[in-house]
Amino acid sequence: MIDPVVPMQPVPRDEPFDDPDWLYQIKWDGVRILAYLEDGDVQYVNRKLRPRTANYADMLMVKEQVKARSVVLDGEMIGLGADGKPSFSAILKRDLVKGADKIRKAIARQPVFYMVWDILYLDGTWLLDEPLWRRQERLAAVLEPSERVQLLDNYDSGTELFRVMEAQGMEGIICKERQGRYVLGEYHATWKKVKNYRHQQAVVGGAILKSGLVNSLLLGVYQDGVLLFIGKAATGLSAADIQALTQFATQLPPQPSPFANLPKLSVPAYEQTVWFPPQLVVEVRFLEWTSDLTLRAPIVLGFRQVDPKSCIL
Repeated sequence: MIDPVVPMQPVPRDEPFDDPDWLYQIKWDGVRILAYLEDGDVQYVNRKLRPRTANYADMLMVKEQVKARSVVLDGEMIGLGADGKPSFSAILKRDLVKGADKIRKAIARQPVFYMVWDILYLDGTWLLDEPLWRRQERLAAVLEPSERVQLLDNYDSGTELFRVMEAQGMEGIICKERQGRYVLGEYHATWKKVKNYRHQQAVVGGAILKSGLVNSLLLGVYQDGVLLFIGKAATGLSAADIQALTQFATQLPPQPSPFANLPKLSVPAYEQTVWFPPQLVVEVRFLEWTSDLTLRAPIVLGFRQVDPKSCIL
């Protein structure tokens, strides 16, 4: 088998742009997977070099679509949510499953799709130093798309594509330099990602303390007059925020949980959960709502002087 490699990663960018020297693709909300095909054998490996062939055993048909003896394909496995859009929680139900019986059941419940955007190796030759446009020509020549294995489309306008992703509530776009080479194992500026973040004002209903300091905030929003837990957030808190919140938390008398749906928190013995009265409000930026109505990848932007009751879904 071809030795697995660590794929290239895009660097973040705040705003979309247009440039004739670049092409633009949809950023699919899935799991990065490289496919290694050699003499009829197929191996799927994730970006951390962990095998995933068993988890995607229903996707071995990719070998029937490849017109070459050996290739390495770069792409992403995605799953669809109930709304027909890519769902990160849906693909995790396939990617994280362990055990043959559980994997078989997951395959039956959750179909996946392999979105392919690059070819790194072809019939004994690495293509890393070829420009992207040339690698894409080679990819189109050797891979026949199907319903479950698809080639990504290119778009000429990053700003227009991003507007569509915003309107559809999808994750964002990837911008790629047409002449760019493929740099293994690095975050490289020849690829840039622009994410479609969402915003939510949320009530701070508690905090988790680690080594005596506030480590993360427990957040909620009101629905039908009750406060619902929507997840915890740590990223974005400044040292001053942590100091002030820790002082607030340690001076509070014991409080009941303000959440109607008491969160099931797995808190190690060296951490402590402290409940707050529902009076502090933060604004958070996040990627999406998960299927269990919690925030994915929330970042605290700051505190807001608004009525906590105004924090609704």
